[in-house]
Amino acid sequence: MLDESLLDAPEALARADTRGLLRGAAESGARVRTAARYAAEAGIADLQPDGRPRAVLVAGPGSVAECAADLLGALTGGSVPVTLIRPTGVAPAAGALRWTLPGWAGPLDLVAVTSPDGSEPGLGVLLDQAYRRGCTVVALTPTDTPLVEAVERARGLHLPTTPAPLLEPDPGTGYGQPPADADPYGADPTPPGTPHAEWPTAPGVDQPDEPQRPAPGEGGTNPPPLAPGEAHPRPEPPAVGALGTHPHGAGEPLAAQRTNPYPADPSPGALWAVLTPLLALVDRIGLVHAPPETLQRVADRLDQVAERCGPAQATYRNPAKSLAAELADALPLVWTEGEVAAAVGRRFARLLGAVAGRPALTAELPDALRVHGALLTSPLAGGADPDDFFRDRVEEPEALRARVVLLRDRQAPDADTDAPDVPAVTADLSAAPAARELALSHDTPVSELEPTAEHAVERAAELLAITDFAAVYLALAGAEGS
Repeated sequence: MLDESLLDAPEALARADTRGLLRGAAESGARVRTAARYAAEAGIADLQPDGRPRAVLVAGPGSVAECAADLLGALTGGSVPVTLIRPTGVAPAAGALRWTLPGWAGPLDLVAVTSPDGSEPGLGVLLDQAYRRGCTVVALTPTDTPLVEAVERARGLHLPTTPAPLLEPDPGTGYGQPPADADPYGADPTPPGTPHAEWPTAPGVDQPDEPQRPAPGEGGTNPPPLAPGEAHPRPEPPAVGALGTHPHGAGEPLAAQRTNPYPADPSPGALWAVLTPLLALVDRIGLVHAPPETLQRVADRLDQVAERCGPAQATYRNPAKSLAAELADALPLVWTEGEVAAAVGRRFARLLGAVAGRPALTAELPDALRVHGALLTSPLAGGADPDDFFRDRVEEPEALRARVVLLRDRQAPDADTDAPDVPAVTADLSAAPAARELALSHDTPVSELEPTAEHAVERAAELLAITDFAAVYLALAGAEGS
């Protein structure tokens, strides 16, 4: 359920926003300006590339690297393949991930790695591997981190980024983060370098010459001796709920057990801290037309959307709040038209799951009419007729119904780009009319978003900002966020 009254209560939204999601979405424009300034100070304008790379490979933890690679591939228009190197490992946690270059990567390719804190050892191994293969390497990470040392060893370029802010988890639900005072794996919570209570705090503290050992039967670790033939007593099993503070403890699940022990995705605005220097880099290479003035327009566009979609704006004139209200108790079918819209749609579906805890399906037109056509005739469709129309529904939860979210990027390719082979989605080639007809014929409502900017990067920014705010409002006004 969505508390629509919360959408028009800015103070209540601020209290519910314990993760700083609204601030993260609103500061996207500022992140673009900061990242562009950092890139300029790093000397990116002085680069003299020898030519285009054969391929661009992007690696990094979390959704930022995935979305950056997806958008970069869409903005290049296929002129150069952009490949995401997906990590492997036993868990999505720091130190547990590994990246491996594809077998074909070599001296003609560009490898770009990104890390929010620059401490991923797996990325350092990847940079060493890229150096041995002769690849050109770039690292997008904060300064004074181990990853900076790795890219210097690989004779690569370091583009500094702002570090991710450290937010305290919500004490009630944790919002996907473990409690601050509990380690889900039972590790010692004492920070590295902090002396333990039983350890001397400084050299020279008096210590006994020989460790004092507990007498037999004392201390719990030195049991008393047994008589011949006597067996050790069997320990009693823990009571139900005694292990409730552990994520996998027994008994009734507590709030700490319902939290995700793995780190949550960063705030929506964190994408621009990585995407902006990447755009500045590929502009110098000649893959995407994104000079400093274009990045400035992108920042202005993001600020305009933040003003339109901010918490102070009423729902009826706020496109993000309106979309969030329309998606309440709905299964979003995100249908996209155009390469940029397709990348934004995939990010929107991921944000709905990672931030708002809502399922979503995505597909590109016109193939979406076939892929999701059966869903419009299933019980999830808006016009699905229940078996007993006259049954009492007062005590029944509201059923989840499908709703089409149509993201369109119908603009022709930019005249100043180097991707003239990208087909323009014109009115006579658009599948949107058929999509609307198919959805409405099955009583499935449709929500549409179409950017108005001329430049491809600005159109991507507009779509990203609106969908980011919509996912945040769904998270805050939903049952778990209210």
